[in-house]
Amino acid sequence: MESNTVEITVVGQGSATFAPERCTIALTVRSDGRSAEAAAEPAHRLVDELSRLIDPLYNPAHGPIDSWALDQVRHSRHRPSNHEGEQLPYVYQAVATIIVEFGQIDVIDAFVYAVSALDGVEVGHFEWGLATDSQAAKIREVRTLAVQDAVEKADIYAQSVGRSAITAMSIADPGLLGVGPTQSGYVASARTFAGAEDGFELRPQDITLRAEVHARFTAT
Repeated sequence: MESNTVEITVVGQGSATFAPERCTIALTVRSDGRSAEAAAEPAHRLVDELSRLIDPLYNPAHGPIDSWALDQVRHSRHRPSNHEGEQLPYVYQAVATIIVEFGQIDVIDAFVYAVSALDGVEVGHFEWGLATDSQAAKIREVRTLAVQDAVEKADIYAQSVGRSAITAMSIADPGLLGVGPTQSGYVASARTFAGAEDGFELRPQDITLRAEVHARFTAT
């Protein structure tokens, strides 16, 4: 390297937020009884009711529900004890899980409101995401922002030591230039679900994508 050339190594970071485009909801059906049959009957009835709510919305090509899956009804039993430590008769339980994937999120409010009215159905976690066909473009956008940030940093550093031109030598994912990584190539984050006192209120937070690159430049 020429004596008047300075080597500069920087970390570039980029981020952008996007409205969620899809959501996966986990529903749990749970019922108890004094016999296996007494526990199973309400569980199967609830599964049928949920199926009737889901089927009219299910269309794998156009949504709003792209797919859904039902785990088989699982049966178990346990024997509780009273305050004196005496064992009570067995309590039987039937549990089933349904995973529903929405490709359109504008109908989720009404769906959750209807589901939450069913006694024995628990609304579980919400996983917000981006549509498959747009996610790659959005990741590319934040990675571009990260590279631009690296170039801007390197340019500022070069000017601060009296250099006027920078040339990129290497641009890599974190850790590949021999510099300790601080985070992975890109990270996505989003809040899930909030409950309101008078029912369900969905407040999906925009999804934030973050990217990081390590870059090395020469400045002359």
